[in-house]
Amino acid sequence: MKTKHLVIHLIGEQIRNQVLITSLEKLGFDCTTYTLNISEEILSLVGFSEKADKLYQRYFDMIEAAVKETSYHNMDEKLSEWSKLIFNKLQEIKRNGFSP
Repeated sequence: MKTKHLVIHLIGEQIRNQVLITSLEKLGFDCTTYTLNISEEILSLVGFSEKADKLYQRYFDMIEAAVKETSYHNMDEKLSEWSKLIFNKLQEIKRNGFSP
């Protein structure tokens, strides 16, 4: 599997996991120990050697936006759409830095 496809797949899995966690928390479950901690690996695979807090914040903001638009009814479509969008945005940040 090429790195690009692996990263896109991992981003999709992180979105899927966060949708599940968010749904369970809405039902009253404490899911703090069930988070998928793969963001550091994703950012490394994209090519970030230094990972500032600002980068993590931008990444998690994008994940959160994806979760808000994703439901069990449109999950496959939204996972594909958002994981590619987030991957492309991360590559843009890697090339150009953060936009103001």
